[in-house]
Amino acid sequence: MTEPGKRRMVSAVYGAGILQGAAFVLVPSLGKILSTAPYGYGAKSYGLLYFPEIGGAILGALLAGPLQRRAGSPAVLRAGLSANAIGMALLALASLTGGSAAYAAILAQTLCLGVGFGLTLATLNPYAALLFPGAPTTAITVLNGLIGAATALAPLALHAAAAAGHWGAIPFALMLGFALLCLVALPSHRADDGGRLQAGMLPFAIAVLLYAAAEGGFSSWAQIYVGRVARPGAFAATLALSAFWAGITAMRLVLGLVPERGRARGLLFLLSASGIGASFAALACSRDPLALVATYAAAGAACSIYYPYVMAYGLRAWPRQAVGFAGLLVAALMIGEGIGSLAPGALASPALLPRMYLALSLIALPLGYFAWTLPRRGPSSGAQKR
Repeated sequence: MTEPGKRRMVSAVYGAGILQGAAFVLVPSLGKILSTAPYGYGAKSYGLLYFPEIGGAILGALLAGPLQRRAGSPAVLRAGLSANAIGMALLALASLTGGSAAYAAILAQTLCLGVGFGLTLATLNPYAALLFPGAPTTAITVLNGLIGAATALAPLALHAAAAAGHWGAIPFALMLGFALLCLVALPSHRADDGGRLQAGMLPFAIAVLLYAAAEGGFSSWAQIYVGRVARPGAFAATLALSAFWAGITAMRLVLGLVPERGRARGLLFLLSASGIGASFAALACSRDPLALVATYAAAGAACSIYYPYVMAYGLRAWPRQAVGFAGLLVAALMIGEGIGSLAPGALASPALLPRMYLALSLIALPLGYFAWTLPRRGPSSGAQKR
């Protein structure tokens, strides 16, 4: 691979991650806009928009492996990028209409975006490892850091476009970006050589599901939790959520520079698990607004590397089933996010959230167990045996 060719492919892979991160948060960022004219959607109608997205993401992620075996990695990525482009086109169309027509367009958009998310992330993580074979963990961690940065910055861009009276310009620009990336030539991975996911992959999927449930418990309930526990006003509640995502993004970019070899990564993996539990416990005991914001930032830092490290260790263990394995983890990620986001809503009263957070601190135990055992499932382990 020539140096210019590699630079072009790196730009395409990491650019696709940035676009994916930006696209994924557009509907959540439109909450206030969609509740007013010409849309006027209630809480129930708005909440229903997320179900096609979660289902589509799980479907796309699980189909990535079989599709890769039949058509190759570039085809899987282009299918994901195309689904994202269609979704962004539908969202841009919704900005020009209102009422039931816009709702139908947004509902279809969330399904397309979910499928695109599942297919795209199932290929981007293996591509990052393929392009940087000497430092795959760093490559995957930085990729997810850039996705997180786009997730944090996209709502600001959408807010600015909405203030100018043209919020549809943002999904339109993303549509063009996804369409252009479909034209970039990408190398093909070695085709996944097994039609079935192996039982040894299950611990990796469980680890990601538990992690995602914790992340969803932090992110989806940050504003409500801070507002009810400390009652500091809307700004501090919003700041807590921003601090959480900023902590994730910053630490992913910083810790992505940790050397591939040595004991540092294993230690950081264990610290990530214990930090997640400690953050839940600290939030349950805090009442001061500034302390809560700082703790959410610490929670983000603790969450930062857990998912990328599980992905990197698993891709090392199953290099011949990279896309299928990555798809399994993306599906687990979406299921866990859904559990973490929806489970607190089943509480009899939001006042019980501190108790729930205290109970969630125990999640550090299984997360720590997986952080200790998963790195030992290397290429020479039974993971590769037939």
